[in-house]
Amino acid sequence: MPGGPLQSANGFRNIQPLTRAQRRATCDKVALEKDRLMKRTGFSAKLHRENAPLTNDGLVVPGSDSAGFCSDADRFHTDVAGEAFLKRRAKYEREQQNYATKREGRVAQEEERWASIHEEKASEEAYWHNERERGVKDMKNKSSVPYDALTLNYHSGLDGERLRLHDDKIRYRAALRSRNLQTKGESRCGYDILNGRDKEDLRLPDNPVPQRELAAHIDHVRSEALAKQQEDRRPF
Repeated sequence: MPGGPLQSANGFRNIQPLTRAQRRATCDKVALEKDRLMKRTGFSAKLHRENAPLTNDGLVVPGSDSAGFCSDADRFHTDVAGEAFLKRRAKYEREQQNYATKREGRVAQEEERWASIHEEKASEEAYWHNERERGVKDMKNKSSVPYDALTLNYHSGLDGERLRLHDDKIRYRAALRSRNLQTKGESRCGYDILNGRDKEDLRLPDNPVPQRELAAHIDHVRSEALAKQQEDRRPF
């Protein structure tokens, strides 16, 4: 820079002489004040030097890199319909974006809701499966006898056969009691002494005996008991 200090090779501080134009500029008061402002020290002076315009036009016309810069094409833009269209298009795009965001959120909520429903259903199924395996709740409606009240059939197995034999014995004893009352409670003749009609012959049913599984079970138990008795009688 003309007029600035120069560092010589010998270490002397030399000052370059000012030109005639520079010396004439120092006689101008405005230029002198500007020069003094640019040579000030401090933070404010630094900001002023960094942001000071190069020409006087910079005071009213911002630079292209400044925030307030507006090109002539933008300042003299006359396409009002195009501006309105762009605004409507931007508004439409914002609305569509909002709709898409809401749609995705609701889809996620619906998936979470169905996932919770499926989880509750699976938990309920697992609970009832465990309850069926335990067999505790069905004991409330289970009959205490091996007999089905709906089909009127005995259950298959030893318990059902035992109940069948027990009921057959009850019916046999009832028929036997009726026969005894007829033969011994009334007259011994074969007709009714009051009306003279023949008496109905009450036939006894067959004496009930164990059948099927119960008969096989009784034979097996008897054979085991007999074998045990023979073993107990065997001398040591």
